[in-house]
Amino acid sequence: MKIKKALKVFLILILIYNLFLFCSIYYYSRIEKILKADAIVVLGASQWNGQPSPVFKARLDHAYDLYSGLYADKLILTGGIGKGENLSEAEVGKRYLVSKGVKKEAILMEEKGWTSWQSLNNVKDIIKDQYVESFILVSDGFHLMRLNKMGNDLGWKVTTSPTPDSPILRNKWTEFRYMLRELGVYWMYLFFKV
Repeated sequence: MKIKKALKVFLILILIYNLFLFCSIYYYSRIEKILKADAIVVLGASQWNGQPSPVFKARLDHAYDLYSGLYADKLILTGGIGKGENLSEAEVGKRYLVSKGVKKEAILMEEKGWTSWQSLNNVKDIIKDQYVESFILVSDGFHLMRLNKMGNDLGWKVTTSPTPDSPILRNKWTEFRYMLRELGVYWMYLFFKV
């Protein structure tokens, strides 16, 4: 009987903690507190035949606005080559931003990562010979709490900036599903660094 009661209490505590984490993910998705930084890191999203997907385009457009607003003078684009594709997400992002007037020299690329953690770890290697200590991490809002944790785990000074015009935000049910998925991914990161 005591074991059943203890198990119920344990399950209730896990449920409460998950609710707290979900609310934290939601809260983080709405924070817009940008500080000037050495670089803006844009997390990749899919590309379609050499063009950024709508989600990726929204992230790139937001990073472009930050760059144009002089929040940082470097852009670091992440994202590898998907199965059956010839171009990396980072390369597609670079082409898109150059077409908007960003100088090629201002863009660094991370093209090997398949996960956010891999990409940020690879960014660490890319910047080791450059003076880059602070970052603005750009992605969809649901992603930012985990990205902030990852940046802190890497010892970086980070701020996060949610993409304000993401197609994901247009449908509250879609956003809810992404946040729910992020809850599971956040746990995966905490336990397995994925």
